[in-house]
Amino acid sequence: MNNFEQNLRSRIRPAAAFLGVITLLVLAGYMLPTHPIPQAKDGVLDLQTYDPTTEGPTSLDGQWEFYWDSLLSPDDFAPNGVTHDATRYLAFPGTWKGYHIDGGKLKGTGQATFRLRVKLWPDARRIELRLFDITMAYKLWADGKLVAHSGKVGSSADTEVPQPSLVLAEIEPTGTEIELVLQVSNHHFREGGVPESIEIAPPGLLGILVDRQKAISLLFAGSLLIVGVYHLYLFHKNRKLPSALYFGIYCLLTLGYCVSSNTSLWVAHHFLPPLPPTVALYFPLFCFLAMGPFLYRFFKSLYPKEFHTVVRYIVDIRLAIFVILLPFASDYHISKYVEIAMLVSALYGVYYVQRLMVCVWRKRNGAGLLLTGSLVFLFASLNDSLSHAKIIDSPYLLEPGMFFLVITQSLTLVKRFTHAMEAEEKLSVELERKNASLLAEIEERNRLECEIVNISEEERRRFSSELHDGLCQQLIGARLHAAILTEKLSGTKEGEAMANLTEMLESSTNTAYRTSHGLWPLEHASTTPGLSLEDLACSIFRDTGITVTFEKDCHCAQCNNPNATTLYRIAQEALSNAVKHSRADTIRIEFRCAGQGEITLVVSDDGVGRDAAAQQTSSKVGLGFSIMAHRAGIINADLHISDDPDHGTVVTCIAPCTVGATDNHK
Repeated sequence: MNNFEQNLRSRIRPAAAFLGVITLLVLAGYMLPTHPIPQAKDGVLDLQTYDPTTEGPTSLDGQWEFYWDSLLSPDDFAPNGVTHDATRYLAFPGTWKGYHIDGGKLKGTGQATFRLRVKLWPDARRIELRLFDITMAYKLWADGKLVAHSGKVGSSADTEVPQPSLVLAEIEPTGTEIELVLQVSNHHFREGGVPESIEIAPPGLLGILVDRQKAISLLFAGSLLIVGVYHLYLFHKNRKLPSALYFGIYCLLTLGYCVSSNTSLWVAHHFLPPLPPTVALYFPLFCFLAMGPFLYRFFKSLYPKEFHTVVRYIVDIRLAIFVILLPFASDYHISKYVEIAMLVSALYGVYYVQRLMVCVWRKRNGAGLLLTGSLVFLFASLNDSLSHAKIIDSPYLLEPGMFFLVITQSLTLVKRFTHAMEAEEKLSVELERKNASLLAEIEERNRLECEIVNISEEERRRFSSELHDGLCQQLIGARLHAAILTEKLSGTKEGEAMANLTEMLESSTNTAYRTSHGLWPLEHASTTPGLSLEDLACSIFRDTGITVTFEKDCHCAQCNNPNATTLYRIAQEALSNAVKHSRADTIRIEFRCAGQGEITLVVSDDGVGRDAAAQQTSSKVGLGFSIMAHRAGIINADLHISDDPDHGTVVTCIAPCTVGATDNHK
């Protein structure tokens, strides 16, 4: 990589991180209200100057009347209603945990009633309220009429049934103001109260906002589903990609969290049947906590040297404790543990960012993209934590933050897979080049081997000719002279000696002829290979006394196969092995060519077989077999050596015969 590319990448990475943060800020700015939000004071909210046409929906934030440890109805606030404690005020949205009453602080559990009088804007004939993220049980009355409820309000954990929900309640005011009475009970979670604003607007505006948020959530969910399934399929096709497996599972867990949590307004409820309240509550929490182990394993599979193994045990134990607590612990204690677990998640985010910075410093592949996504996700997590704690006034950004992290993770895998495919392509091209070079080398080697064999056969022919035309003729002449001298010296001692010399010369002449025929038989031409094999069989019988039979069945009257010489040598070697090692009584030679593109040579014997012969020579495959296999390979023939059922050995060689096939075609 040149300096220009290095400088470019060093500038792109921080720019990408900055762009991601700016994107979330812009999104937050788009979702934040652009006008001052009216605040309730002493249980009264004045909206007489509020214009919903230009300002859009507003919230019922501020001081609500607060009646602790009482579940009051609108009748209780009537002039003849029951008496109740002095009026106190609690800021909405908020929790009563830590609220000071009679010198003490309230705990997170309990029940209370809230009351607010709202002075409406002119022409407010119909209004709509949006109650969101009250995971506890509640009831809401407007002007004495029950307009919304979720779960079952109770004074104890046994009588209360919490149910998270999103409610849009329509109200028809009878005057210029309305009275809202809200009962809330909490005996299962760490904090009671109303964590999110209750919004108010003319009918239709709140529905549009809800539909928009659900549409964005469905877009995120569909993208996560496609990305997750795609990477799981990648791992299915190639088990050497654990990062794809961890990333695919992480995407599906993120999907499960997004569609079943309040970040997406519980869009899963539109596609699935109603789930039990406990399952609906803890399933997204399980997905959120299970994301940690697979996110860590994803990072560890990409950068094993930079991420510490001990962190894996921490994230696994965090999830295991949650699973163990589910069937045994109370909802309150589980919610306390979830609070701690989420705090630990923030520490994980800081750890991941620090480790990815190290990876970027060490120029690890794709670390810059992952660092960008982790920074944006960490920013979104901090934003949601501070917003949930009401330290800042900001919409939740965890869902887009998760989506941005998944996008950067996906791009990182794409980048790594692209590098891997480029490297594989280079290796493939190099392998093809080497294969072509190797094939050319093999072809050249085969050509040289054929040339060597041809030269060898030519030398055999020359030696055979020299023996036949030179030494053999001289021996014949010497034998004739000796025969003449034997006749002249008949009856003398010299004549007897000459007779012995004549016999020796005759024997030497026969030996020279046999040697000449063995090197290159006079009959051994491409037109008469059968005669050569027949002569070879006769010579074996004369020399060894072993019965050798020869059978010939050729399609052509005269065989013009150019491989005849090699077939002869293979037969010669097979006969030599049979004579030396098999202890056979009979050897059979078969030569067949049906004119169908191949010629078959079979040499079989009734000897002891290869195993018994190997015990004598301490070698199952001798040099003769290797020579036959080499010769067969030169002419592209198939050589098979097997044991006959009668304990003999069968050598079969099937060679191509283009001459016979061409003649047959004609």
